[in-house]
Amino acid sequence: MFSLWIGAYDQGLAYAGLALGTYLTLRVLNFPDLTVDGSFALGGGTAAVLISQGAPVPVALGLAILFGCLAGMVTGLIHTRLGVNDLFAGILTTTGLYSITLRLMGRSNIPLSETPAGILALPDLGLGLDGQWAVGLSLATVGMILLISFLMATDFGLSLRALGNNPTMARANGINQRRGLTVGIAAANGLVALAGALVATYQGFADVTMGIGSLILGLGMVIIGEAVLRPRSLPRALLAVAVGAILFRTMIAIALQLGLEPVDLKLATALLLLIALAFGRLRIPGLSADQGRQEQ
Repeated sequence: MFSLWIGAYDQGLAYAGLALGTYLTLRVLNFPDLTVDGSFALGGGTAAVLISQGAPVPVALGLAILFGCLAGMVTGLIHTRLGVNDLFAGILTTTGLYSITLRLMGRSNIPLSETPAGILALPDLGLGLDGQWAVGLSLATVGMILLISFLMATDFGLSLRALGNNPTMARANGINQRRGLTVGIAAANGLVALAGALVATYQGFADVTMGIGSLILGLGMVIIGEAVLRPRSLPRALLAVAVGAILFRTMIAIALQLGLEPVDLKLATALLLLIALAFGRLRIPGLSADQGRQEQ
């Protein structure tokens, strides 16, 4: 039974970048970004290709982040420079990313047979390989939270938050909305791609379809984290999102133990989000129940 909990903890931390990236786009930038489905798979595919060819894991993770940032930048430019609707811009990018990821991987699935040496060098806390993964992924998650908290406290980070809260006022104060949105979306997708790379490395393979439903998963993690911790500041919100990722994977592990079929997991997550939307617990730009009623 303990292996269930430690496994859920490890998987939750591997997905933390996805939850953090989703939080940045939806909560900070107020931008519903569908690029994450494509950038998650792109990050996983990039890491799998490089690691399978003998590249160091830090290099593989770094390039995965870079490619994810580029994917997010494309979405930002399509939206800000071409005037394409935010949702449609993300759809266009993630559709193109499927072919790009498949070209990059060369086939639909790449197995990774060996655990990275960097993980094996970490202390195992008496838990074997699961403990080593727990240490490594904990360090990565703490690093992401600290880095985002620091960047959001800078002038540029505050300008991004202003763009999400009140874009009209932000523009009136001289904040470049085009640049801010593009950089923010790029950074968020870099985090998502990092999550894809970590998940691929942890589970031992990358698949070209591994990103399907990533936005729904990220939203589920954000909902759970905010419901449990009810954060009042950005650092606490980031911590809540990471905790939400762990709790979400724990709930999935318990559901599987109780007999839920793996093919039904995304359906269950979608129903959870639908209930949250219906009762007003979640506000998604352009998708809230109030806006839907007003447009009728």
